[in-house]
Amino acid sequence: MSDQLKFFSQEWCDAAREAVNANPEVLKGFKDPDSFTNTMQFGGLNGAGPITTLVWNKGELVSWTAGTVDENDLWLIINGTLETWQEAAAGRELGGKLLMAGKIKFAKGPMSAAIENAGALNNFLLTWGQIPTDWNV
Repeated sequence: MSDQLKFFSQEWCDAAREAVNANPEVLKGFKDPDSFTNTMQFGGLNGAGPITTLVWNKGELVSWTAGTVDENDLWLIINGTLETWQEAAAGRELGGKLLMAGKIKFAKGPMSAAIENAGALNNFLLTWGQIPTDWNV
């Protein structure tokens, strides 16, 4: 299992960033990709588990790093359990449905961002399933 990358490790984030940028369905899923320039954080519920920070520029994921930045610099903070992230990555449930079911939670930012960009969110999370992942974090 040494070929698997630890979920949300820097190596995993690097591989996931490449996969997300290579997936044209993510870009197509944005309401307005040219205006999607934001910094966001993904992590576990109630601060549990690893945290990552993503920087988007015009619909391109330009940086995905392990760890976080000052909350004032974040547009969105999106949290879910490890099981929720696994479910979305495996395609067992779409990200939008997990959000509406309360399994993915917005700790900061407008919920409208997920609704307007549902296609991007769903394909973004599905892309995680392309990464050989060690989910034991």
